Amino acid sequence: MFYGCFKFKILCTNTEVKRRCEIELFSIFHCSIAKALMNFTRIFFYLLVFTGFCQVYGQQAIINLPSADITPKGKNFLMHETQTNFWNDIKSWYATNFYCRGIGYHTEIALTAYHSGFPGTSTNENIGFGFKTSLPILKEWNDFRDVNLTIGSMGLINTRGLGIGNFSYSHLNFRLPFLRTRITAGGSFGTHQLFLPNQGEIIDDFYTVHGIFGLEQPLFTDKIQWINEWFTGIHDFGYFTTGLLFHPFSKNHVIVVAYKIPNDDSVGKDGIVLEYGLFF
Repeated sequence: MFYGCFKFKILCTNTEVKRRCEIELFSIFHCSIAKALMNFTRIFFYLLVFTGFCQVYGQQAIINLPSADITPKGKNFLMHETQTNFWNDIKSWYATNFYCRGIGYHTEIALTAYHSGFPGTSTNENIGFGFKTSLPILKEWNDFRDVNLTIGSMGLINTRGLGIGNFSYSHLNFRLPFLRTRITAGGSFGTHQLFLPNQGEIIDDFYTVHGIFGLEQPLFTDKIQWINEWFTGIHDFGYFTTGLLFHPFSKNHVIVVAYKIPNDDSVGKDGIVLEYGLFF
């Protein structure tokens, strides 16, 4: 079409006729753009409406903080997490892998391999086994929605010779009306096998009791969420982390891209967090 228009323009030798040809060509071009934009807007609107009515599974942790979402009974969830700060002088990469299975009664059981990677092998590398239960307390309370009490615990076996330990937590969570923002607030207890202080310094009998907070905000649909979590305190989990969660292909796939900021320089460095999870 553009070749034909160009050829037609060259054949217009008369100045007035040529000017009219250029105006007509200009109008056709802008009309094509307008139609394309209208079609794109229409398609985007249909997708937005369609995905808005699709049910999607939640994430078993906001990022690292266990969320109120429970793996459905008989379903499995498998996730890999990578944390890296490749731009620092001392580059690092650490991985956590965890598996959950829904067993009903608002409960899932979990098996987690924490913190393998480089440089070297992390001193708080652990195998953990435990459970999480999220009890629906109220469907509505004043203006709040979906009020839940979540409790969980992980028994830890440190693979670097630091013995056995524990990570336990409890939090209250609810959704705000209209915006559907989910707020999480509670507390957590962890022993030195996992929650090392001061960038991996080993202190026997160290433990931490700290606050845990989260904010999850759906963006347009539940398939894209802005997610935030904060572990207070000075220990290996003492970070504020913010990012985006996607369900890119279907409700069974989860991708998280996030950035973590330490509570103090003694905790560690900023880093990127990447996660991929799969329900099956």
